[in-house]
Amino acid sequence: MLHRVLKMAFWVCFDHLGKLLVANVLSFALVLVPLLAAWWLAGHSNPVTAVVVAGSAAGLSFVVALPVCMAALAAMMKELIETRDGSLRTFVTGLRRFAPRAVGLGGVFMAAEALFATSVWFYSSRFGGAMPVLGFGLSALALWAMFFTGLMALFAAPALVQKNGGIFATLRLSALLVLDNPLLTVGMVVALLPLLLACMAPPVIMLFSIAPMMAVVSSAYEMLSRKYAAVEAHKARGLAGAPRVDYGDENDDYLNRGFRDFLFPWKG
Repeated sequence: MLHRVLKMAFWVCFDHLGKLLVANVLSFALVLVPLLAAWWLAGHSNPVTAVVVAGSAAGLSFVVALPVCMAALAAMMKELIETRDGSLRTFVTGLRRFAPRAVGLGGVFMAAEALFATSVWFYSSRFGGAMPVLGFGLSALALWAMFFTGLMALFAAPALVQKNGGIFATLRLSALLVLDNPLLTVGMVVALLPLLLACMAPPVIMLFSIAPMMAVVSSAYEMLSRKYAAVEAHKARGLAGAPRVDYGDENDDYLNRGFRDFLFPWKG
């Protein structure tokens, strides 16, 4: 399934590069503005105020702006995948429509990651000497929970947009998707790592950093939707055994193209 996910994400980005570049620049600007404002204020404040300003800016950027932009991009990806077309209006509408719940999700994930990271340090340092099995065991458990929460965050934006549910329902669905599809989830992380490294270059991180990641996770959600639709249809017919999943490769314009279409797009 992973190759279909990456193939769909590539062609979504290829076909709609201009719109996604604009949406990515807008997203990056929204995330960057609080940091730039904090940098300027910190330079004109005392050390204590500078620390408070920096912490507040980090919260605004990564708990507020980034989750909201990811949800808006997920809404745009949903439209691009389902209709093969879309507009920046969907991105703007997504900013407004999903903002409160996206901020709530961002706060939950940030708090959970901070709690688990603190637990990793606390249990290993507090019990590591006297009771190493207990200390390092609890520390390893907290580290696993920290990693699992990060995997959940991958699916949070498309789950929120597709189901249009509340914060708890989105968290539950994200957790179930990770638990039921561990190989796909880990494969996505491995595939995204080179992309994240490439995005570290200053021009790329501004122009095309968030959008490709959302294309991958939104494509993964689409493939999982087709998988679960096939499973439900299989059960409805009362059939036994594992269903054969038809991902619709032949009829999907994002999945039925190859390298020739990349080299000669005008010959399609």
